[in-house]
Amino acid sequence: MKLTFPNADLVRLVADATEQWPNGHQPLYGYDDTGAGFWIVGDQGVYLMHNGIKPEGEQTVIAYARECNPETLPFDEWWQNKQASFGGDDGADFIEPGLVINAACDGCDIEMLFSEDSMTINVVREN
Repeated sequence: MKLTFPNADLVRLVADATEQWPNGHQPLYGYDDTGAGFWIVGDQGVYLMHNGIKPEGEQTVIAYARECNPETLPFDEWWQNKQASFGGDDGADFIEPGLVINAACDGCDIEMLFSEDSMTINVVREN
């Protein structure tokens, strides 16, 4: 299963991350201190988010995978794609900041390929 994160969404995510990281960053699962970076999250859809600490009351910026976006796709479609890629359980994995920042700055999308036991991340030029 392949999930695509469009460049325009990555640009917004990176802009918010660089604004919020000076406020500190959240550890993954509340205890794994990875430093500043991004998380791929499987939950209500699959999306990227940064781990910067936002001021209370501010909305978190996220970038949904095009194929797994509950805001634009029917439930059955995004849910099936979420299970095929990320599995049925909720969870998150850390992604180094340079990968997302470089893709955003270079005008590229991010594609993630999921198999039963691995995830491969590719940076690709927009078509």
